[in-house]
Amino acid sequence: TAEFATLRLRLLKVAARVIETATRIRVAFASACPDASLFRTIATGLRPAPT
Repeated sequence: TAEFATLRLRLLKVAARVIETATRIRVAFASACPDASLFRTIATGLRPAPT
């Protein structure tokens, strides 16, 4: 099992470029980011439902 400190390091200490427009916020990870798919999955789960 992973410890909290390990999870925190993997989820919070990531370099990314945040691009903010009028209607969206995009996060661009480096091509070598090993956890990009994990962040994409988390963001998809947090996204509001379409109305």
